[in-house]
Amino acid sequence: MIHREIQGLFTGLLSDHRLEKRAEKVSSDILTFGKVVVNRFSETHAEKIGAYRMLSNKKVDYIKLCQGIYNNTFKKAQAPHLLCIQDTSEVNLSKHKESFEINDPDLGQLTKKGNVGYFCHPMLVIDPVTEIPIGFSSINLYNRGWENKTKYERKYKSLPINKKESNRWITSVSQTKLVLTDTPSITVIGDREADIYDEMVLVPDDRIDLLIRLTHNRRLYDRDGLLFDILSESSIMTTFLAEIKSNRKRQNRTAKIDVKYVKVKIQKPSKFNKKKYPEYVQVWAIEARESSKTVPHDEEPILWRLLTTHEINSSQDAMTYIGWYKQRWYIEELFRVLKKQGLDLESSQLNTGAAMKNLTVIALHVALVIMLLKLSMQSEENLDADLVFCKEQKKFLNLVNQQVQGKTLKQKNPFNKNTLAWAAWIIARLSGWSGYGSHGKAGYISLKRGYDIFNTKFDGYLIALKLFEQDVYKE
Repeated sequence: MIHREIQGLFTGLLSDHRLEKRAEKVSSDILTFGKVVVNRFSETHAEKIGAYRMLSNKKVDYIKLCQGIYNNTFKKAQAPHLLCIQDTSEVNLSKHKESFEINDPDLGQLTKKGNVGYFCHPMLVIDPVTEIPIGFSSINLYNRGWENKTKYERKYKSLPINKKESNRWITSVSQTKLVLTDTPSITVIGDREADIYDEMVLVPDDRIDLLIRLTHNRRLYDRDGLLFDILSESSIMTTFLAEIKSNRKRQNRTAKIDVKYVKVKIQKPSKFNKKKYPEYVQVWAIEARESSKTVPHDEEPILWRLLTTHEINSSQDAMTYIGWYKQRWYIEELFRVLKKQGLDLESSQLNTGAAMKNLTVIALHVALVIMLLKLSMQSEENLDADLVFCKEQKKFLNLVNQQVQGKTLKQKNPFNKNTLAWAAWIIARLSGWSGYGSHGKAGYISLKRGYDIFNTKFDGYLIALKLFEQDVYKE
């Protein structure tokens, strides 16, 4: 059975409809079994061979598969303003690099010397009101060469932007414009790697705005001092409280965050003097710094410095942009679901880089469906379970709901029946999650584990239905 979210995803994109159907079958099986390793999601030897052949077929390439995902995103892009969040992650295949041919053109050196694989740079599209991802507007899978030259040896700094890896921050926006053609307003969000002057000049237009985290303490065009100094010397415009969860670097606490913002003209770097770039770009800079009153003595304060081409007319505007930037965390979670703690992409043992890239595109879409289950439980929107589950699965969810609910009100499913949040609550309970609000929300890994259990049970349910439909007295 092909999951609803995958039906017709690749129709008309490959040269053979049988390849399209196989790509949908592989996508659905990965969603059902929760792993991208072919041996783990294929129930029969014939299905395993079919999956290997499709992923390795030269008529199938990841760019064609991406188009199916882009088409799906376009259909869902109904909001007048969307957030487009981009980031990069390594796909490290070093554990089984002996499986690949020497100098495979779709693989290369990674950041750490000796590691082999490629880079995944998606653009995740999010509705800022519902805070729900709707798809991808760009997926860039690229690899470095095998020669392992340093940036100094390659004279990286003197290369034009279209010859640098950092050009991905710009080309992904170009692709996004082709996908989200009917969206009036788009905010492109990036982390500190996206703090590139070329991007500030080339990306913004009448419907594209930037919101990126600053890493460079830049010179200003019309005033003395560097950007960070000007921000630091500015007045506090508002404050807010942020709940900080403990980790290896942070203590659990409620942090008081002071917010400052200022309009600045960032001067064109001297290395661009020969380029026909403007002498400056005018943007707003935001500083969100933890007050010394809540910083533990052995920690550095929480500090975000952001740059945006959006206008800031009030403290509420600044808070809105900070809230949008917080949603960048979703792409970090996407990578988490995609890799070891989720679908385990890096354990797949395909023997060509091209096949791995095809698998990566499919896995990205599946990972997003898993994320959608969790996020639906946090959203105030009553998203329909039809987004993920077919009619038969919804019937089975009703049966499972009766089994996993407790007798008390606190143990009942709190969501409206047949909504995605209702279904996600059931899936989470199957994983062993208590269901009590006081015990915290179910995480991505719990949902993925519960989804695996649900699909196993659903397969048994279908087999039982077929047995009951048969005439047991007929030989």
